[in-house]
This record gives sequence, C-alpha cells and structure tokens, in this order.
Amino acid sequence: MESFTRLQASRFGVALMAGLFSLAVSAGMPAGEYACKVVTIGGQLGVVLVQADTREQAASAALRAEAFTFDNGRGTATSVVECIDRGKERFADYQFQQFFESIPL
Repeated sequence: MESFTRLQASRFGVALMAGLFSLAVSAGMPAGEYACKVVTIGGQLGVVLVQADTREQAASAALRAEAFTFDNGRGTATSVVECIDRGKERFADYQFQQFFESIPL
C-alpha cells in the first residue's frame, strides 16, 4: 500500500510541475502581436512580425530582425518606420497595408 501512495505522490508531483510550467510559459508570453514597417540594409521596405507588450518594445525587437521585403525577399531591418497592433490597426501607407495583407501568414 505504501508504494501505491508513493506512486500517486510521484504522479501528482509530475502533474503539478507540468501545470506550473504551462502557467509560467503562458504568463511569460508578450500580450500583443505587432507588425512593423521597416527599411532594410538594401533600402527596401519590409515587414517584421513581433510579439511584444508595447509598441516601443515591438519597434526595438524589429530593429536588426529579418524582414520580408516588398520584392518578396528578405533583408535585415536597419530602421523602423511604423509598428501597428495587428488586430486593431492598419498601416498609414495604403500600399504598404495592401502588401502586408498579401503576405500569407
């Protein structure tokens, strides 16, 4: 009977640790999803998708990140033009918004 109790305690401990790990992971994820319009090393406009808690954090994370560019290429972001909340906002530049919407996400 004692070994059964130890087995139950062991399983409970594993389940508790898994639950705490899951909670910690979900609590650690940034709250917002941002899309940032950037200029790349080659001068191309591009977009970087970022998870961050604030627009400022998103802009900071987008700088030097790999961007998907207007010419369907990739490039390293050298400056950030604008970051938007993906679910609530649109880019000020209509053509760039159309480009962003054409990207299969």
